[in-house]
Amino acid sequence: MENNSNAINSKSLIFILLSRLLLFVFFQLLIALILSSWKESEKYWLLTATFANFVSIILLNILLKKEGIKYFYLFQFSKNKWGIDLLITLGLLLISVPIILIPSLSFSSFLWGNTTYYHQVLFQPIPNIIIYFLLFAFPVTMCFADIPTYFGYIMPRLKNKLQRNWIAILLPVIFLSIQNCTLPLVFDAKFIFFRALMYLPYTLMFGIAAYKRPALLPYLAILYGAIYILPVITQLTTEY
Repeated sequence: MENNSNAINSKSLIFILLSRLLLFVFFQLLIALILSSWKESEKYWLLTATFANFVSIILLNILLKKEGIKYFYLFQFSKNKWGIDLLITLGLLLISVPIILIPSLSFSSFLWGNTTYYHQVLFQPIPNIIIYFLLFAFPVTMCFADIPTYFGYIMPRLKNKLQRNWIAILLPVIFLSIQNCTLPLVFDAKFIFFRALMYLPYTLMFGIAAYKRPALLPYLAILYGAIYILPVITQLTTEY
């Protein structure tokens, strides 16, 4: 696998690093054209992300196939150390909620003087039939797109290509965080800045865990997907 990883060129890695951020913009633009309103398209960011996830999964399949690797190879569980991996995952689960909420709430208070503005932008009424679809499609596709792209595909190839541990960790972590600035893309500098950085401590935690213990990848993907059930539930409680 390492030889295949070395074969990928720098331009390809840069493209993959940017791909999800660009896909979010593309699908929001598509929704905006259908609705004839960019403002209305902002409401459908969960759907935008889901469409982008499907494309990312297909893209990963194609790239891995070129290297002679099956996509689901990324999700192989270690049979010998699954107990330790599971315990570490449970520990990460316990600290995930505070490491997501505390920085985002503090950052929101700093920027706007309250913790409700960004919530009001993100969670606006959309048709329930779309939400019911997203209850399954959004967290599942997040599970199979985000973590595999950044930590299953990009991270090991950066490590093998650059031989610099800190770059192999930081680049996927930073791009996983800043991709949110286009989810949704709201033309408000503060909001873009907030969305780009609000998950940085959380993505850093996942990035370090994936780097130090690659066998955790399938557990991290499942945990990541499970956490993303919460925004869909929040959306479901928003009256249409």
